Amino acid sequence: MIKLIGRIALPTYFWIFVAWLFLPLAVMAAMGFRDSNFVAFPIQSWTTDWYRSVLTDREMSASLWVSLQVALISTAMGLVIGTPMAFMVARFTGAIRALLIAVIVLPAFIPIVVASISLRMFIGNFGFSTGIMAVAFGHAVSSVPFVVVMLLTRLNSMSTNLTDAARDLGADDFIVFFRIVLPYLAPALFGAFMFCMLLSFEDFTRSFFLGSFDPTFPVLLFAKLRFGFDPGLAAISTLVLIVTIALGLYAERFSRRRKLGNQGQVTAIGDNGNG
Repeated sequence: MIKLIGRIALPTYFWIFVAWLFLPLAVMAAMGFRDSNFVAFPIQSWTTDWYRSVLTDREMSASLWVSLQVALISTAMGLVIGTPMAFMVARFTGAIRALLIAVIVLPAFIPIVVASISLRMFIGNFGFSTGIMAVAFGHAVSSVPFVVVMLLTRLNSMSTNLTDAARDLGADDFIVFFRIVLPYLAPALFGAFMFCMLLSFEDFTRSFFLGSFDPTFPVLLFAKLRFGFDPGLAAISTLVLIVTIALGLYAERFSRRRKLGNQGQVTAIGDNGNG
């Protein structure tokens, strides 16, 4: 009886969760095709005019460009800061390592509103102006913990046979890093890059507090929502969702292929060592 309930209840629970997760997205995508200025069901007539209009909307395009600039700058800052920190943490063990990780990931647990206000006060007191660089700095602060965790996880899975074999063949530390360690970290670096890009792109709170007259995409959507929700907002949100899903699938496929290649490399070195 319990097994029968499990066979019925668990799949039912799963599909209810799937519906709860994806049904709002499906409704949003459908509303972008509504031939009306209002968002409501039923949809009596369909049109693609909203999708065409948002693609030619200069204000939307400008905000997307600002968000892209912020995401690229903040991601670069996060990788530049987070990568050396991951190598530093990897050198320690025990309580010291746990303490370092706790300090590094602390920004991820601070309430985002509190973090945004503190960053705004910090920037104002030191004479920095709000704008793209200020927003990128705020986003980078939240990105570093994820970069460190992802790279540290990859470093922990790295076999010492790779570096030992390279040194046995005469490679110095410079060659070992750029020819062995860095390629091995490529999946984690790419994953961190994509995650930080998406994290920055959807960050509304920090963008709102640290931005200026050039709004990011989430801030512009919020400003437009104050005047009502129309199918145009649903259309642009759907397009951004499609691009995000495509980038996520590509990142997952890239990381999987690189991991499989690195695993084959480790196996070959182990076989040669045993031989």
